[in-house]
Amino acid sequence: MLKKLGAATLVCLSVSAAHGQQTTEVLELQEAATIIHQQVELAAIMSYAATDLAGQGYIVANESLAQAVVTHGMISDYNAAVDLVLAMDFSVAETASELFSAEYASAMLELGMSVDELADASAALMSTSVVAEMAMTADTRPEGLALQEVLSNITVTQADADAYNDALSAVSSMAQISGAFFAASQNVALTDSIDSYVAANNITIGEYTAVNFVFDTNEYLITWGGQGEGTGWTQYTNDTNMSADELYSHSQSTMYTNPVSE
Repeated sequence: MLKKLGAATLVCLSVSAAHGQQTTEVLELQEAATIIHQQVELAAIMSYAATDLAGQGYIVANESLAQAVVTHGMISDYNAAVDLVLAMDFSVAETASELFSAEYASAMLELGMSVDELADASAALMSTSVVAEMAMTADTRPEGLALQEVLSNITVTQADADAYNDALSAVSSMAQISGAFFAASQNVALTDSIDSYVAANNITIGEYTAVNFVFDTNEYLITWGGQGEGTGWTQYTNDTNMSADELYSHSQSTMYTNPVSE
């Protein structure tokens, strides 16, 4: 179903247009970025292990976490790869499938950053897990004193909760729109309808300025050029909608029993 919409209607989520292209430069950037990412992940794992050992009275050696250091060479390689990719000339989308694929790639990037922000915001609230664990076993005076010491050094504020909730909302929004763009890129009926529309109206598809998605109506909204006019397509990807209960069930049955490995 296709319909015309005014600019005021386009008030839902949007991401910038970007077109991916796997080249040697992009692959080298991926490799350089992955190396740094792996170091950060290793630091998290080793920090947890060091904390666990310290809690058992073990003494780790000097520079025990040096294996996770991000070196000058890693940063230099990454920035060099970034410069090469920034200098590349990427073509604009020529079909609706390319349009949605580009938007999906961009949205997934933003989703990844949102997940990182949620992890950062979660750190402030994770102190409650330490409090809960200590409170569970604080049945002697020394343990009670130790709990008081921890409580005097740990604070959880409403600002911490607000930052966490904002980050959680961002992940929810970006996950929704990422999935919507991927589903759209694979829906031949939808992409054919858009391709036919732009051909009939003499529109260059690569000149779109925004693509939005409304979950409640399962509607894709595309703004063309600087006219402020939008075109909407509805009900094409209803079968891929996922309820909050289904998401929770998936997280319990899949993620916990089959954790994703990097």
